[in-house]
Amino acid sequence: MPFLQNFAVAQTPANPAFIIITDTSTPPNDYATYDIDIRRITITDSLGNFLVPAGTTTNYIVWELQDNPISLNVLTQDTAVNIKVQWLDADDNELYELNNNYCFTEFNKQFLYYLIQLQSMTYNIIQDNNYWGNVGILWTNIIGAINCVEVANDIFASQACLNRATFMAQNQANFF
Repeated sequence: MPFLQNFAVAQTPANPAFIIITDTSTPPNDYATYDIDIRRITITDSLGNFLVPAGTTTNYIVWELQDNPISLNVLTQDTAVNIKVQWLDADDNELYELNNNYCFTEFNKQFLYYLIQLQSMTYNIIQDNNYWGNVGILWTNIIGAINCVEVANDIFASQACLNRATFMAQNQANFF
């Protein structure tokens, strides 16, 4: 049976700075048969910057075979990224590779939930002439960012949407 490389990615609402990556390759955990000794993760944003946890001295993350899933603290705001996983032999030669684009929106989704909480506590907030329009713009940018990746595989346009939403959240006194 051939080795079919695959991985799944998630962002946790409990701490949106973390990305959780799970190796879902088949056959599972049969690395020795395919001479796989280690995995390597490379995460790049829309501008080509490498995202690695603090203290990492390379532009990639070493992913030991026994660590599955792996939790990575690499985000400071909503970000569109390309994630590449390589399956390597003992000499660091690439045997298999897979990369995909992802859009992580949990920071702005949590801000939107915060706005909903404010509505329940301070109903007058929705009387502002621009409130609902700005909520709509925020939500449209979040959904637009997701669609840029899911429909067009475009992390650059996705990041532009995320940056607009983040700007609104960071300047909430002007918008909400």
